[in-house]
Amino acid sequence: GAYHNIDIDDGRDSISPCLIAVGIQPPSDANGGKDVWREGVKNCQKLIDSGFNTFKVNSYEINGGKRNKQKKKISTKRRSPSSIALEKLHQRTFQTEIRHQAESNFYQTLKENTPSSILRSCHFMVNLEIPSILSDESTIPGLDEDSSPVAFGNGWMVRQSVSNALLRTKGECLNSVILEHRKNSPYHLDVLDTLFEMKREGLIQSISTNNFPPSLLRSALGCGFDIHSNDISGNLMNTHNLQSDGEFGLLCKEHECSRLISAPLGGGLFTNQYCQFREWAQLPASSKKMFPALLDSCCKVDTGAQFDNTKKWERYRTIMDTVTDISVKHQASVESVALRWLFQLNDGDSVCVGSHLGMDFVEEQGGQPYSRQRNLREVFTFSLEEDDMEQLCEVTGFTSEKNLQSESGNDHEIDFTNRALWI
Repeated sequence: GAYHNIDIDDGRDSISPCLIAVGIQPPSDANGGKDVWREGVKNCQKLIDSGFNTFKVNSYEINGGKRNKQKKKISTKRRSPSSIALEKLHQRTFQTEIRHQAESNFYQTLKENTPSSILRSCHFMVNLEIPSILSDESTIPGLDEDSSPVAFGNGWMVRQSVSNALLRTKGECLNSVILEHRKNSPYHLDVLDTLFEMKREGLIQSISTNNFPPSLLRSALGCGFDIHSNDISGNLMNTHNLQSDGEFGLLCKEHECSRLISAPLGGGLFTNQYCQFREWAQLPASSKKMFPALLDSCCKVDTGAQFDNTKKWERYRTIMDTVTDISVKHQASVESVALRWLFQLNDGDSVCVGSHLGMDFVEEQGGQPYSRQRNLREVFTFSLEEDDMEQLCEVTGFTSEKNLQSESGNDHEIDFTNRALWI
């Protein structure tokens, strides 16, 4: 079973997204022209043929904790806070425009080379990026020029963002819109109100959130917003959000809101890329520099001082030694074991695994041909046994609901016939 259903109540046919969503990480146009996108679409079609039909176009500028080289460092020397904030806003706008262009190129090439009947069976997730304020060039019809800037949450701004997304995807409606959490903003519920109004109009099929804290997610669900899923970060070294008895677990279970788990492989930590090294001293200099960055960005682990990296590596090796043993037992890759563990923790959760779709020309550089679809299918060829799950829960610090029940059950296994225990 590689699929589960998504309920769509607008009269359209139901779409069944995969348990594994593929987060596409495209390169910038500077790294290649149409050939890049044709290569990516060809590999995307391999994924579709293998049964994976859920895709999310991610930002190309973040790759394994690295920022794109085009992003310049902002100098704060002898500058006012307002000018620094303005330059940061312009920089984010520039990066967003490049990302949108990459997304538009992908959808255009995909639709030109893929039958429409195949595309209708796919599920494309779009990150809805609503600006903090309208740019100087943007105007709302009928708005006085002397009025104050329009802030994030304005209904017109939300509709404009959805309209732009429809132009990029070149479709009549959006399969799924993902609303990013914006720290310190009080307008998330206003944005959701407009999005669900557009859903009733038939422009959006489903609405999800990304990294919403429990309090905000509870408020949204309490207001009657039927949020399909909340995107969270989770993996073998980041189990806080995966606890079934935690805030997210209880909240999602109560409202039947699923969780989409991002960074399930820790940006490459839980693959042979790092697992092949036994000791910290064996890591190449570039990997030593990247390791704490991945812990911070993908595993949400405070890297602390540099001298403490060896201790964090020891914990990582403890986990990966267990994963490796289990992979040998089931004759599967360490990546498959890491993903399978997430599937069997909580029913209904999906994972989003990133892929460049071969658009980084690894094949031309003498690397292995693109075979991500076969690697992902391996997850469904075996099942972790009970002792496998217990071992992984122990080394990762994950407290399963079953373990809690067994611990509480042991409290009742008391010999009450023993008079020494009587009061």
